[in-house]
Amino acid sequence: MASLAEALAQTFLPSTCAICRQALPWQGSRAGVCSACWDGVVPHGGAACPICGDPEVEEEGACLACRTSPPPWHAAASVGPYAGTLREMVLLFKSHGRDELAAPLADLLLPAVRRAGWPPADALTAVPMTWARRLRRGYNQAELLACALARDLGVPLVRPLSRRGRGTQVGRARGERVHLSASAFPVRRSINGRVLLVDDVFTTGATAAACTRALQRAGAAEVRVLTLARTPKPGRIP
Repeated sequence: MASLAEALAQTFLPSTCAICRQALPWQGSRAGVCSACWDGVVPHGGAACPICGDPEVEEEGACLACRTSPPPWHAAASVGPYAGTLREMVLLFKSHGRDELAAPLADLLLPAVRRAGWPPADALTAVPMTWARRLRRGYNQAELLACALARDLGVPLVRPLSRRGRGTQVGRARGERVHLSASAFPVRRSINGRVLLVDDVFTTGATAAACTRALQRAGAAEVRVLTLARTPKPGRIP
């Protein structure tokens, strides 16, 4: 019966993978992406800085940057580099209206959390989006990720911050990104305990730092940052 259903689906509902454009198999595909592409996501391997999550460190322990000028958060981690299949998935998710990717992408975050070995969070939150940008896009991709991950971890999702201003770092030079202020994220309500902050891509860390300071102002005792992808440093080939 399953093979008949598959044959009928492929005959009357032809479809291709949103990433590789090959025929989409009946089984193993998720959110319009074939199993081969999901298997093609390359996670970070080896040592990473336990504070900023930089996977390009040459030895275990905190990197030089974190030792000399530590970020405001306690720790950061990501699934893999912002390259290849993972980059294509993130772009589909955040820029092409494919919100059905939220749950399977959140499934990629679970191993990253466990690999980091962090203590259990008391709450999850997402980097907020301006109302105008959310209206244009239709959803906040970071919040969809956080919502799915919160269900998986059994941790409440909270929304203690809002966002004002331009509302995006996309298109800005790396030097411009570091000037993002915590005032861009006004506190809506108080929060306490250990907070896990979720976003899609970690670039310079400016957004994560500003959000962390705002969450600390709201009462968070510890903030850890989790993202799907991390952009390689300038001059590095992922």
